[in-house]
Amino acid sequence: MKRYLLLITFLLANLLTSHAQSIHEEEYLHYKQTGISAEEYERINQPAQLTQPRGGTNCNLNKIVFGWHPYWQNGFETNYQWNLLSHLCYFSYDVNYLNGNALTTNSWSTANVVTQALANNVKVSLCVTLFDDHAAFFGNSTAKQTLITNLINLVQQRGAHGVNIDFEAVPSGQSANLTAFMLDLCNQFHTSIPNGEVSIALPSVDWSNTFDVATMSSCVDLFFIMGYDYYYGGSAQAGPTDPLYSLVSTYNYNHAKSITYYLNRGAPDNKLCLGLPYYGREWETAGNAVPSNTTGNYSGTRTYKYVRDNSGTYANHQYHAGSKSGYFTYQSSGNWRQCFINSPYTLGKRFEMVHLRGLAGIGIWALGYDDGYLDFWNQIEEKFTDCYTPACNDTLYDMGGPSQNYYDNENYTYTISPANASTIDLSFFSFSTEANYDTLWLYDGSSNAAPLIGSYTGTNTPGNFTTSSGSITLRFKSDISTNSFGFRAYYYCNEMVTDVPLSVVEGLNVYPNPAEDMLTIECSEDIKEVRIYDATGKLIASPLLPLQGERGTIDISQLSSGIYNLCIFTDTEMLTKKIIVSRK
Repeated sequence: MKRYLLLITFLLANLLTSHAQSIHEEEYLHYKQTGISAEEYERINQPAQLTQPRGGTNCNLNKIVFGWHPYWQNGFETNYQWNLLSHLCYFSYDVNYLNGNALTTNSWSTANVVTQALANNVKVSLCVTLFDDHAAFFGNSTAKQTLITNLINLVQQRGAHGVNIDFEAVPSGQSANLTAFMLDLCNQFHTSIPNGEVSIALPSVDWSNTFDVATMSSCVDLFFIMGYDYYYGGSAQAGPTDPLYSLVSTYNYNHAKSITYYLNRGAPDNKLCLGLPYYGREWETAGNAVPSNTTGNYSGTRTYKYVRDNSGTYANHQYHAGSKSGYFTYQSSGNWRQCFINSPYTLGKRFEMVHLRGLAGIGIWALGYDDGYLDFWNQIEEKFTDCYTPACNDTLYDMGGPSQNYYDNENYTYTISPANASTIDLSFFSFSTEANYDTLWLYDGSSNAAPLIGSYTGTNTPGNFTTSSGSITLRFKSDISTNSFGFRAYYYCNEMVTDVPLSVVEGLNVYPNPAEDMLTIECSEDIKEVRIYDATGKLIASPLLPLQGERGTIDISQLSSGIYNLCIFTDTEMLTKKIIVSRK
């Protein structure tokens, strides 16, 4: 009976909330209603046995990896890979809006996870939450000062490093007051703790332009886009909680657009981080096709651990190439369900966007949601350490991605500089911008100071060319109105590294591998072309598929034994996979 009363209380709390809840608030309310304390969670949570032993490496972080640790995860820190975390943020100091004191700090002063993080030279911040009653708090100078004083004291007492402000659903009328509070907090905090850090969580979509990041940037050390909740519990259509690009044109919000928005609003790229989810969301849906409407009968979150632990239910893994998102469909009691959640491959694609846009790093909601699995830790090590090796071949898009238009008011530059590349082949398969207003510039080298290859606008496509160096730089600029499909290009190095493991590619299945004479290819999209390159990057074959569509078989009997790079071209991307030809 207690369990059912708890559920009813939680549902009533949700009904009384006047705004769409973020995952931070949704889970905060849920775990608050359980009545279980931070100390109790530390006793009852049992870390999982790691699915594989973790070997020591000499890789060192070169990006910020900031993980929120909610108090209900206490105990799971046993499996944290401390060398792959730069920051741990303890969630949370729950603000009493009436006086600025804490309704609870959830055992900040004694939590073992804080002790362990500090012992492992990880910077520690205290997260501060306020989800409503902002006007009353900002209008009370005593409450604001009390909060600032308390935070400084709590951080100093713990020998910690910073505070993270997570004030959500702040109304637009409180924008100036929010900014003034952040400036006051920063000034006092930095004075009291000279090397301390003040950071702030930003909504994935700032619907009311509430967050004045340009003014805050004079003193705020880090900005974290909460890059999730694009699709949430109340969504009428199922979709990825964190689309890299848009799932559909009618709801055009995603990581690429959020990054552009906050950079244009004045957030410095070296202070801006992209928060990413270690959870997904599941809905009951009208069907199994994507996109599909939700029925309203069921919605819930699923952690990466939950999905991996329930592989029988989540066996039908699929890939949406347009949004670069993974999902599962299955039936429960005769009704369709869809669960959108990152795989290591799709999470890695989001990490690559962080590199592409020159951001400071990532945030994680939440640490421990992958407990027992090292897949995401391995992606961090692969992408955000000095062991990172940029891909020697990939697909390039404008910020609209494979399926949607680019955005107005874009202005960015990035460089492709793969390891060990002598030259790069670049092929544009599509190109369309607003003529004379939206332009792509290409430079033969590692910056826009390198020789200009050309500038392109309208339908004046760059076509195909080979660089004279192992780097190419792209700059794209659009004006404040009118956009178009943009561009899609494939690049390939002319020198390949052979001692890398066999690649895992979403949406592509190649078997058998190793193979002797015949190779079967299955793809999530229609296959347009196949190319095979040797280990030096030399094109050695362009076999025709005897079958059209998403599946085909090719003859590799003429290839010598060895490692090759198989490139599959579809309408939206180039998928690559290493294959081994082995004959007895």
